[in-house]
Amino acid sequence: MGMGLERDKALVYAALYASDRPLTLGELKEVLGTSSETYVGKVVEELRKELERSPFELVNTARDAVMLRLREEYLPKLKGLVRKVRPSRGMLKTLAVIAYEQPIHLSRLARVRGGHVYEHVRQLVSLGFVEARRVGRTKVLKTSKKFASYFGLEDDEELIHRKLQEGLERKMRG
Repeated sequence: MGMGLERDKALVYAALYASDRPLTLGELKEVLGTSSETYVGKVVEELRKELERSPFELVNTARDAVMLRLREEYLPKLKGLVRKVRPSRGMLKTLAVIAYEQPIHLSRLARVRGGHVYEHVRQLVSLGFVEARRVGRTKVLKTSKKFASYFGLEDDEELIHRKLQEGLERKMRG
C-alpha cells in the first residue's frame, strides 16, 4: 500500500471524526481532492477493515453516506463519560410531530403535545434538528437539513411526511 492511500485513509478518518453527521462519498471526494468515487469507496473499505480491531466502526447510512461511531459494546462502560445529548422519548415524539406536520406553528404544537414542547423545541433548535422562524407572536417550525442528513432522509418535507406515514403504517400492521 502506498503512502497516498495511508494519507487518504487518515484524511477520511479525520473528516468522519470531526463531522457531526454522516458524510456522502461526494463530500469525501472533495476532502481527498479526487474525482473518482471508486477510489473513495476503496479508501472507505480499507479504513473499515483497519477499524475492525478498534472501538470504532464505519456505518453506511441512506444516500451513500458513511459515519464513524463507537461500537455498541463500548457504550455501557463509557456511559458516565459520553456527553452526547440523548433526546428523551418526549423530545423525539415532539420531533416526529414537527417532521410529520411541518411547517407547524409552535402554538399548535403546544396544543397537540403540551406545554413541555417549548423546552423540547429550544433543545432541538440548539442541536440543529429544527429551524424556527418567527411569524407574528408565534414561531413556525420545520426540520433542518441536519435532521434530514442525520436520519438519512432527503431534505424534502413531502418525502419526509410520506416516509413517516409508511413507517407508522408498518408499525401498526405489526
